[in-house]
Amino acid sequence: MSTTQELSDFREHARTVIRERIVPLFAEAELSGTFPRAAFAALGAAGLVRQRWQGGPGGDPVRSVILAEELARSGAGGVAIGCTLAMEPIVAALRRHGGNPQLDDILEQVLDGRQLGCIAASEPTGGSDLSGVRTTARREGGGWRIRGEKKFVSLGPVADFALVLARTATEEHPAPPQLGLFCVPASGMRVIKPLRRLGLSSLSTAWIGIDASVPATALLGRPGLGLVVATHALTFERFAAAAQLAGLSLRAIELATAHLHRRTQFGRPLLEHQALRLRLADLAARLTVLRHGVYGAAAGAPGTPALGAREIAAFKVTAARFAEEVVGECMHMFGGMGYLEDETPLARMYRDVRMARLGGGSDEVMWELVAGGLTPDFAAYDADVAVTP
Repeated sequence: MSTTQELSDFREHARTVIRERIVPLFAEAELSGTFPRAAFAALGAAGLVRQRWQGGPGGDPVRSVILAEELARSGAGGVAIGCTLAMEPIVAALRRHGGNPQLDDILEQVLDGRQLGCIAASEPTGGSDLSGVRTTARREGGGWRIRGEKKFVSLGPVADFALVLARTATEEHPAPPQLGLFCVPASGMRVIKPLRRLGLSSLSTAWIGIDASVPATALLGRPGLGLVVATHALTFERFAAAAQLAGLSLRAIELATAHLHRRTQFGRPLLEHQALRLRLADLAARLTVLRHGVYGAAAGAPGTPALGAREIAAFKVTAARFAEEVVGECMHMFGGMGYLEDETPLARMYRDVRMARLGGGSDEVMWELVAGGLTPDFAAYDADVAVTP
């Protein structure tokens, strides 16, 4: 387990790299709508990605939280999210389900920031229903032929490869089809349509067509286990998203606090108006609970994710809904200026944060995961409740 000083040094190193190497790329990335590969390359070259993944199968979860939080707190919007997507689910899948020279080589390049990967799971007709995947993977010679379309592929237009979820079939057993997760190079993908979104302009996202022949070694895990592999990878994305949303909330509160100190209305600083001061205090108090929960969960099991899929879903959906509230309230505290994009970052942050309630799993999918773990206490019910049949 890392010491407090080591984690403090890691945070300071991350903050410096993000400030000097990533934040300067953000304005142009937003304007062009293109994720800058140099951002992820900077994290890799600085050793931050490899340090985050040092240790057991789950790497160092606390460093994951620190990186995600600092990326969001920097104000780098879609660039910050793109770096997290390239670092969390991609590495998690390759580390646990790779295990051959081809995939191990790709993993090493990702850890150094020399390759950028993405996840291609959702489809035009499926959305969150990954069991409804129509992209196919058929045996061809000694490998696989992958064909289909994927929608909402973040980083797809700029990635070197995608981890593609596809239905597998063989001549001996054509049905029922099962799922596999395959590493497909960029040469086997084409952009059908760039997708313009409400927010996260710098997170290159597209509708992607796939037609690729890949070797047998491109399959992660075993045929039929693709959904298991993809779900495992998504848990890392979701937990990092919770940390990132905490960082975004912290940035919004810090900006609003500074504004309430600086802005004078009705003859006194806004901070002296109780209605504003106490609303901000309420948000800050709840953020304290969220941040301590995320860091506590990350520290709970060194080298592995501290929680199961249900608990991580609970963190993700709670953080997403809370961050949306925080950014909206803080934007309101700026008054009309909060809506002016050339005067404050709050309007962009408000657009960006809304995506969190869908990306990586919608609120409803997260709640269903949580609901699956609800446990009744029939003994207490029988002892304490007297409901007439």
